Amino acid sequence: MGSKRRILILSLIVAAIFLLIIVVVFPSNLPIGETTGTPELANTTQTSTEHPTISVGNDPTDIWSDLLAQTPIPHTTPLPESEWTPIDGTYAKLDPSQPQWWACRRCADYRPAGGIWKLQFDKGVMRIYYSITGWRSITSYSVAGDRLYIFNDPYCPQEVGEYLWKLEDEWNLPNRRLTIEVASDPCSIQLRGENLSNQPWYSCMPPNEMTGASAHWYKPPGCEEIQIPTAAPSALELQVTVTVHPGYTRDFARQPDEYVNATSEEKSSPEGIAVTNSDESIPYGLNRILWGEGDWVQASTDLPFESMGVQIYGDHTIGWARVLFDGEEVWRGDTAEIWSHLGRHGGYIEISGFDPGTHTIRVESMGFDYHPVTVAYFGFSHHGGVEMGER
Repeated sequence: MGSKRRILILSLIVAAIFLLIIVVVFPSNLPIGETTGTPELANTTQTSTEHPTISVGNDPTDIWSDLLAQTPIPHTTPLPESEWTPIDGTYAKLDPSQPQWWACRRCADYRPAGGIWKLQFDKGVMRIYYSITGWRSITSYSVAGDRLYIFNDPYCPQEVGEYLWKLEDEWNLPNRRLTIEVASDPCSIQLRGENLSNQPWYSCMPPNEMTGASAHWYKPPGCEEIQIPTAAPSALELQVTVTVHPGYTRDFARQPDEYVNATSEEKSSPEGIAVTNSDESIPYGLNRILWGEGDWVQASTDLPFESMGVQIYGDHTIGWARVLFDGEEVWRGDTAEIWSHLGRHGGYIEISGFDPGTHTIRVESMGFDYHPVTVAYFGFSHHGGVEMGER
């Protein structure tokens, strides 16, 4: 009886191995979803919850260019045929809500946030990109009449989103605005549908060939090439001394004598120092987020300090700003490029060499790159300035 049982077990093992070899070596032909119909889900197991692997820096141009070179992975559905569809094109939108000024690995995917979003449909491949944080995704799509189907998304590989889409004429210019309406899409706790449908997407393509050849046509925000501003005044033109200290002054050997928070709602400023800000700026704990062109925060005092400065400190999301002293610009630049360490960016811009009296240091967001600027605090020193040194 024992021998028969052993023979039965061995037979089952051999049969299992034989079936495994057939599946691995001779896979069945998977059904191909047509680009003009509902995609067919295949019984595959390749899944992923990571964003597409793109080994580039934080430069938005680099990230978008590299995303254009990527193709989707057939997580649960075969890739559609590479054929043109009526929705094909590159689009962008400027979300006017508050931006995401922090970086995180566990933020909800597709979460709508202020700033530039870019979207492309290209022969069965959909690409979407949020320029502030660098978040992106690449998926498959198909079109059937006014229906759009999105699938093979690495953030929700099992889900197929169904939408109604329409290209609308505006100002007598053809196909300038894409509107997307959710029919059904549970992806990322329904955030994908909310993001795609919360406002129109404007075409990055010229209205016609003649206009495109001239290059003189309106490009919506997110479509135009970013123009880097000219440099700030040189040191020879300034009546004060400006020093840019990479890093965070609270880690310096010699720190400011007075720290004044950029947001005074949480903690009042010391007597004799007044902090004011634009209404559009965003309080964030003791910090203040500058968002939009000309958004500002400043500190004024008539106390006898020898130097005063402003600390800009945040994630890689922070962008261009300029610093003014008594109404005159003394510095401008990409705040994220001043310094970087362990995921933190920024620096301390210090002004010295001014005469006694009432003085104001002000930092403004330049806004052209649509990136927020995180201002941590202002610093004031009685004798000399700050020094990095070794603590």
